[in-house]
Formats: sequence, C-alpha cells, structure tokens
Amino acid sequence: MSCFLGIDAGTSGVKAVVMDASGALLGKGYGECDLITPRPSWVEQDPQAWWEACDAAVRQAVAKSGRGGEVAGIGFSGQMQGLTLMDKEMKPIGNCMIWLDQRASAEAEELNRRIDPAEALEITANHCLPSYWAAKLLWLRKNRPEDYERINVALFPKDYLRYRMTGEIATDVSDASCSWLLDMKKRAWSDRMFEVTGIPRSIVPERLLESQQAAGCLLPELAERWGLRPGIPLAAGGGDQTVGGVGCGIVRAGTIAATIGTSGVVFGACDQPFVDQKPRAMYSLCHSVPGKYCFLGCTMGAGGSFKWMRDTLFADKKQELAEKGGDVYAYMDALAEAEPAGSEGLCFLPYPGGESTPHVDPNARGVFFGLSYRHNLGAMCRSVMEGVTFSLRDILEIIHETNNLTVTEVRAMGGGAKSALWRQIQADVYNASVITMNMDEGPAAGAAILAAVAAGEFPSVEEGCRHILKPVTQTQPIAENVGVYDDFYGTYRKLYPALKPLYQEQAQKVAKYLE
Repeated sequence: MSCFLGIDAGTSGVKAVVMDASGALLGKGYGECDLITPRPSWVEQDPQAWWEACDAAVRQAVAKSGRGGEVAGIGFSGQMQGLTLMDKEMKPIGNCMIWLDQRASAEAEELNRRIDPAEALEITANHCLPSYWAAKLLWLRKNRPEDYERINVALFPKDYLRYRMTGEIATDVSDASCSWLLDMKKRAWSDRMFEVTGIPRSIVPERLLESQQAAGCLLPELAERWGLRPGIPLAAGGGDQTVGGVGCGIVRAGTIAATIGTSGVVFGACDQPFVDQKPRAMYSLCHSVPGKYCFLGCTMGAGGSFKWMRDTLFADKKQELAEKGGDVYAYMDALAEAEPAGSEGLCFLPYPGGESTPHVDPNARGVFFGLSYRHNLGAMCRSVMEGVTFSLRDILEIIHETNNLTVTEVRAMGGGAKSALWRQIQADVYNASVITMNMDEGPAAGAAILAAVAAGEFPSVEEGCRHILKPVTQTQPIAENVGVYDDFYGTYRKLYPALKPLYQEQAQKVAKYLE
C-alpha cells in the first residue's frame, strides 16, 4: 500500500506525518521554530530555521515509518500570510514577516482608502489587513526601499519549503487569498488590485495552483537524504487553516471547525465567497477543495496565551515534570478543572500580541479582569482557557449575524482539542456538540490527503476525506454551565470597548520609551 508524507509548517514548528491510504499513522516528526520580536507588534521568523526544522521532522517521520520507499507523494500545509522575500539568486531577503506581525497597520488603512470598499469586496472578498501581503509590501517599500528593490519573488512559508525541495516556484489559491491581490471568484491574480496597490505583478509567483495539484517533483539529493524515492510529486498544498479543514473533513458547506493552536481559529466551508461588510478581520478564502470557498476568524493569542502562562508561571514545574516524564499542560489542566465554570468572575482577554477578529487592534494587550484574593493559579489557568474560548465565540457570533447560521456541531482541532476540559469548556461556551476526529494533527493529515490526491490515490479531496476521516470523541454541553458562560461572556464582550482608548494611549507611551 502506498504511503504519503504530510508536512505542516506551523508557527511553533514543522510537523511531518507519514500515513497510508487507509489513514493509519505510520510515523511522525517535529522540529521547533522560534519567534523573533525585534519591536512591539513586529514578529518574524528565519526561513532557514524553517528548513532545518522541516529537515529534522521529515527524517524523523520517515525513519519511524520504516516505509520511505513506499511514499508516493508529499503535501503541504503552512502558516498563512507570511511574507518571504527572495532575491534574484533565490535567497531570502532577511526574515519573514509572519502572520502575527502587525507593523503594517497604517499601510492597511491607507490601502483600504484607495479603493471603494464595495469594489474591493467584490474582487478580493476581504478588507485589507496589516498581515496581508499588500500591506506588508507597502510598508517595506516605504521603510526598507533597498530591500524592496531586491525582490525577485514573494513566497508564503510552505512555498519556500516546497521550492527548496523541487526548485520550482509556485503558490496556491488558498494562501493567495490573504494577499489582497487575488480575484476570489476567478481564483486568479487581479490586475485591478495590482493597479490599486502599486505592486508589480512580477513579485508574485506566476504559477497559481489548486492545493491538490502537483507543483513539482522531489530533487534526487533530498530523496537520498530522507530515504524517499526521487521524482515523487509534491502537491502545491495550502494554508494551514484550509488544509486543516481538509484534515478534519470541513469540505462541505455548513460544516464548522474550531482550532486552538498558537492562534485560535473558527473555520467553515461554503459554496460562494464569504463576505463580511464590516471590517472585523473575517478572512474569506479559496478552499483547498477545488471550486469551494471558506471563511475564518482568527484570534491571535489562543494557545499562545496558555503557553505564555506555562513558560512564565510554571517554568519550574515544567522542568520538574519533564525530568519525571510528566506533562506540565496536564498539570495545568488538573488545576483548572478544580475551579468552577466562570472562574468566580476572573476573566482573561487573550490579546498579548494584539488582536485580529473581531477587533483588528495591534495595540490590544492581555488582561486579567476581576482578580481577587480567592483566585489561585488554577483559576488563572481556567480563566485563560475560558477567555480564549470566548474569543472564538466572538467569531461564531459574526457567522450567525452575517449568515444566520446556528451552530450545533463544532469539530475541535489543534493542541486545545487534546484537553478534555478545554473541549468541555468549548461545548459549554458554544452550546454545541464538540467532536474530535481520528486525525490529531489536522493540517498535517490534510497535507497527506492532498499528497494522495496529487499522486492519484484518490480522485478528489472529498473522496480522500470520506475514505480516511472518522469521528472519535463527542462532548455535549452541560446545561448549567451554558447559563454561567452566557452571563460571563456578556462581561467579556464589554471589556474590549471599555479598554480600547487606553490600549492606544498605553501603546504610545511604550513606543516613546523604546525609542
């Protein structure tokens, strides 16, 4: 039986999985990546670090599988919106400004003023955001003109890795959806948007593919290093959210997934481009399923907030448990589970690096509201989990408002889905059934499904999902907790508007003293 390699180039690191056509996981690997934060709201990564992490992850996964010679294709998932600039020798020009980077806020506002909003939405189905390519390229042209002039081509993170494996330059329609340069309905680059932005079309990859299409073949030297066959096809792949949607079966209109990874994402599939008339950072995308579209809202500090708590308040416990083979997240879960729903009014705003959906505010910051002498570390852990889930409910409320969609079932993905407590909190906050699928790593599994389609194992992405994916757990809401969370969600929704002017004032003071 043929096997397939799925590579997920995420923010925290690169994951690789080898699975067969039945969906059996044969081997997995991981290489960690670090963030570079030279200034507030600036978040970068080194493309070479991605490559080294990818190399390590692939070698681990293939070695553990013991079936490298049977791998028939490779697929990709990657963090979205990253701007990786390549010079004429196809070497990176500095670090990549990743999706978390918010430095181009002024440029995004300027671009939104350059075109009638109705026309922009008709073409791109999106309002321009600071994380989009167009805004970042405008910032670069203004602030680093010498680097801008050196650009040969811009690539998304997964495209950079695929280029290193094939020598071929290409991107796909799902990632391109977050450039503000794509005609969404036509699934093609938009001449009008290049005119509006003043960005030359030559900067973007000429080859614009569907996610399951083959973009190139594996170079012989890498095949030898990794124990694979040379010349096997590499699918174009897609953004981690669209490919993650494939990995948990969100391929039909009306299906919804909630991911708690570094960021928090609510993702759904639809038959036509999704449009939110209000500028609330609802992303409209071409799906990694040909002919389908999708939408997502992204809260920027989800699992990242819990990781910050782990590294800041539980650093010693993390080391102590690691020496005993224990897991500090399980320890934090247990502390949180001992606390009541609602954490006795302790409310956390998960904005340590700014916020995207629904507030679009790079100056927003994390807040614990309602802290009392009665609260302990367990309450703080639970309030972070609850605050993150409230931020995801914000997105569900937008979906209901714009599409009159009442959600009754949500598929949970990401690291947060591994926690039974966090799944229960989600079920209670959403008042919906929360389901996990048989693939723990949705984006990497989705990438493997794309590889299988590119290699001819399945005739379509939908058929690959039907063949491989099955539900594993189902968590129902607890009626009593639903009422508690409805009450405290009301408080949560009032906090950001109350703090917004103070966020701006504080950001100006911080900037003054950083000069």
